[in-house]
Amino acid sequence: MRAYPSDSNQRRGQVGFSMIEMLMTAFILAIGILGLSMLQVMSLKASRGGRSLSTAVLVSEHVMDQVEMEARLSWLNATSKYNNTSLADLPNLRYVTLADGGTRVETFNSKGGPPTPASPDPAEQTVFYTATTTRAASVVNSANTNGALSDVTVQVQFTDQLDQASLPILRTVTLTRRFLHG
Repeated sequence: MRAYPSDSNQRRGQVGFSMIEMLMTAFILAIGILGLSMLQVMSLKASRGGRSLSTAVLVSEHVMDQVEMEARLSWLNATSKYNNTSLADLPNLRYVTLADGGTRVETFNSKGGPPTPASPDPAEQTVFYTATTTRAASVVNSANTNGALSDVTVQVQFTDQLDQASLPILRTVTLTRRFLHG
């Protein structure tokens, strides 16, 4: 009868991983983890830029809402049969009273509010957004001589820097709307 080698002898030579297999596995795993960490860094940079851009949009919408409120107020004032006050007599109007082609520049901090130098928070002290409001030439409303149509453009500019090594990038958000005003 012929003797076959026992299974225990064959297994003894193949038990476990070799050192080369372990090193190759560790190398592939290290490359994968390094790639994931770089992806995380890029994701954090992109989210910071997205947050700045969304705040710039909110600042421009805020200014445009102020323009719309003033336009409605001046239109109601111009068309009211009980009040004949001219726009020059309304001192608090900042946007509708701009001359045709006139501009108004305002500054905002990185949180979207006015800069407050006395604040302990550095994000509230410095100017981050600059909003320029421009009123285009008015078109007199032919249906009613009390009103005019004006195109108002709000342009918000801010500087975004991805990291200390990169150059700053100037970003701009622009909104334009047409308003009927007095």
